[in-house]
Amino acid sequence: MEENTVDHRLPERLFATDRFARYRLNIYSRPNILAFVRHVLRYSLAFGNIRESSFRKLFDLPTRQIPVSCKLIHNLLSRQLLCNQEYTLWSVFCKDPLRFSLEEFGTITGLNCGVFPKGYEAPDYNRKGANKQKVAHKYPLLQKIIGKYNNITISDLAAELENDKQMDEWRRIRLALIIIVDGVLIASQQIHRPTLRYVHMLEDVMLSSNSLGSVNLSCTPYVT
Repeated sequence: MEENTVDHRLPERLFATDRFARYRLNIYSRPNILAFVRHVLRYSLAFGNIRESSFRKLFDLPTRQIPVSCKLIHNLLSRQLLCNQEYTLWSVFCKDPLRFSLEEFGTITGLNCGVFPKGYEAPDYNRKGANKQKVAHKYPLLQKIIGKYNNITISDLAAELENDKQMDEWRRIRLALIIIVDGVLIASQQIHRPTLRYVHMLEDVMLSSNSLGSVNLSCTPYVT
C-alpha cells in the first residue's frame, strides 16, 4: 500500500489524502523559557517549590534539544482521523493510527489532567474583556504581582525576574509560574502577555520548604 493511499480499515480522515491544512499553526510556545527559569531561580526556595509541584516534569525535558517542530505538527494535523473521542487527536503515522490525548499530555508534562473535583464550577472567562490587562485596576492581585502597567509582556516580567535581586520570594515564584504558563504551556500569541485568568490562579500559592502548598494549576480540557 502506498504511503498516501486511503486505508479503509481506519476512520475517515479530516482532510483528503492529497490536501493539507491551510490555517496557521500555533507555534508561539517557547520551551527554552524553562531553561531560563531554571537558570534564574537556581538554588532558590522558589525553584525548589516549583520542582515539587505538578510542573516538575517540565524541567526534566531536554528543552534545548527539542524545539517545536512545526513541520511535524503540520503533518500530524494533515493526517488527522475523525474520531468521537473528546480531547484526543488521532493521526496516521506510517499507515498506523497514532493517538495523542490529555492522558499522553499528562504523562509527558506531569500536569493534573483529571476530572474536576465534585462541585467545581468553571469561571466564565469568555465574557468580553475578562482577560484583558486594561481592567487590571479592578484586580488588586494583578497589580500586586505585575504592577500598574498596561500591556506588559512576558519578556518584561522575565527581565524583572532576572535583574531584581531583591525581589521577595512570594513574588518570584508567581512571576515564574506566569512565565511558564503564558510562555510555554498556553502561548497563543506572538507577543506573550500575562493572562488574567491564570493570574487569578496564583492567589492560593503558598511557599514552603518542600512544596507549593495549595497551588492548583491543573490542565483543563477547555484550555486553548
